[in-house]
Amino acid sequence: MPAPLVITQGDPSGVGPELALKLLANPPCPNLKIIGCARHLSQVAAHLDLPLPNDHLIDLPLSGSVKMGEISATAGQHSFDCLEAAVEGAMSGAYAGVITNPIHKEAWHRAGKPYPGHTEYLVEKTSSPDHAMMLTSAEITCSLVTTHVSLGSVPGLLEEKRMLEVIALTHRAMSAIHGRPARLAMPGLNPHAGEGGLFGREEIELIIPVLEKARTLGINIIGPLSPDTAFLPAIRKNLDAYVCLYHDQGLIPLKTLAFDIGVNVTLGLPIVRTSVDHGTAFDIAGQGIASVTSLAEATKLAQKLAAS
Repeated sequence: MPAPLVITQGDPSGVGPELALKLLANPPCPNLKIIGCARHLSQVAAHLDLPLPNDHLIDLPLSGSVKMGEISATAGQHSFDCLEAAVEGAMSGAYAGVITNPIHKEAWHRAGKPYPGHTEYLVEKTSSPDHAMMLTSAEITCSLVTTHVSLGSVPGLLEEKRMLEVIALTHRAMSAIHGRPARLAMPGLNPHAGEGGLFGREEIELIIPVLEKARTLGINIIGPLSPDTAFLPAIRKNLDAYVCLYHDQGLIPLKTLAFDIGVNVTLGLPIVRTSVDHGTAFDIAGQGIASVTSLAEATKLAQKLAAS
């Protein structure tokens, strides 16, 4: 039997445990495992009247008690431990890929974990200098040149090497997913993509030369597009993905169009990693109303990537 895919429980105080249980009640693909606290998952299952899939559970006990919807160091430490166990297992070949439920960044901070999110930890743990965050759906796909940084620091982080790296990783991933050469686009940094230098010169001095170099490498990418019209339906229908320059440039349109169905993929890792595209949803944790759609889509994509 091939190695299983493994799902992390995520922050135990959020919707991750509920989503994992719902998914295993009606799995979208065979051979799945969950890394989490058996005691906590049992309590959530009993509270929400969900089955407890003992055969699919890898028990990693919580070191203390947690309360649904509350930020705590205990919850942060546990979500980190689950992720670390999943990643180490994938790196050893025990798991075919990792599907992550949401963690809470402040809980990680309280637990002394210095990472802004999953991606930064994964890059360090797997020693992957070339990497990118990509969120994908049938409606829209966006990868990011910069991620969890202040907007004011973005222009200084836009370097040719990094931009070409994300373009190449996105092209490779989307070409594999679609089975043909990908069609990409890059929005500009400034309003109206700089309006010929009137609103900033980043497009002229950096972005246009980068796109020209990408094309010499055989990558089909257009731009820089005016950011205020780049995501219109007439443009999206002819593209497979956008390479966006900063976090909100890509994630605002993606979450507007595909909040419940988007999947987060970390490109450039030696392991398969997908994730839901939403947070811990503390406001509805434990109520049984969290949508499992994003986790199901993340699982199906992980299966596809692991088989490719």
